[in-house]
Amino acid sequence: MNPTLFEKLQSDAKLYEAAGPEMEMKPREFLPVAITAIIVLVLMASVRYTLGNVMASLAMVESPSTTAIIESSPPAYKEEVSEKEALLDADRDVEIMVIQNEPITAKISTTIGHLQRTGGFAARWRGLGFAIFYHALHGLTANTLAGLLGLGVFGHAFTYIFASLSLARVHMAWTHKMITTPSTMSWNKRFIPRKQCKAILLPTLVFSVAQQVTVILPIAVAFALGIPQKLHNAHVAGEMPMMCPADMLKLAAVPATALFVAITILLPAAVTLTRIEAALLPNDQETIVPFDRSSVIGELDMSARGSAKKVFVQAWRSFDRAARLRLIKLYAKLVFVQVTIAGVGMFAMATEVAMIGGDRLALFVKSGGAQLQLAIAEAHGHSGN
Repeated sequence: MNPTLFEKLQSDAKLYEAAGPEMEMKPREFLPVAITAIIVLVLMASVRYTLGNVMASLAMVESPSTTAIIESSPPAYKEEVSEKEALLDADRDVEIMVIQNEPITAKISTTIGHLQRTGGFAARWRGLGFAIFYHALHGLTANTLAGLLGLGVFGHAFTYIFASLSLARVHMAWTHKMITTPSTMSWNKRFIPRKQCKAILLPTLVFSVAQQVTVILPIAVAFALGIPQKLHNAHVAGEMPMMCPADMLKLAAVPATALFVAITILLPAAVTLTRIEAALLPNDQETIVPFDRSSVIGELDMSARGSAKKVFVQAWRSFDRAARLRLIKLYAKLVFVQVTIAGVGMFAMATEVAMIGGDRLALFVKSGGAQLQLAIAEAHGHSGN
């Protein structure tokens, strides 16, 4: 560690103790800020699950629906009508008008209302138990394998993919729980027999790889542009990183890469997997929104060789352009709502900090941060020499 930076950290670490009792922070003073932070995190997690999982899954499986309106007008009045004329008038005076229904998932308010009518207030979080079970088991499997094998970042990506393939049936049961109407069916009955699950192995593999690419590729771009090295050098020197216009463009390239990969690779993979999972839903279970299973499977024999690849292609092709745009808009709304919640929460916490005493809290954070950095430096064997 740079000697100058080390001395500065040592000096900052002693600021809080040297400030005197009038600058002391009491634990109960943090309570309002902590409560606000917890509320914000819970709200953001709730919105993320409702919009990003439940509503997104419904948008992925919803098929266009129509309503037929039959109008018949009475024939012109005649005192005597022959039998032949009566039949001709009946055929001529009937009009059938077909109206294309607006998708249920076109609006957040419409979807929420439909969910509440279908399953009550708690329907916003359909399948939450399965989600917790799946992610806990997935994280445990991937992290345990990575730890036992001593793998790095790229090695962890392989264990993540392996865990996704191993838990494909659990993921499908979670999807089925989200998109189907409420029932008294137990957890174990929601699992599709293994022989029928071959069709989800390919889309699960593609989806898990797409998830890892969405994370790893932006990081690779950042390292290729030298952004982490520049930030590290500024930190070692104890200076604020100076960003010129070229550096700002490099920095913007990282989220731009993540967004591009998410739209072009991750989103199609997620849609394909969800639609195939929905197509494998047992016939005795109904979906919350209209879903045409034949648009995915058609006349294919799922037990035939090569059928999985054909279904994989058809699942994405059957998801038309309007549905794709509707799904992208839903994710954009999700980001907007979460940013709004985070902004309001930060403003509320800033107000609470100002009421507590911003100067005291700033001193506490600065001194605590310096002590933490010194502890990390000592753990890694670094010093000011």
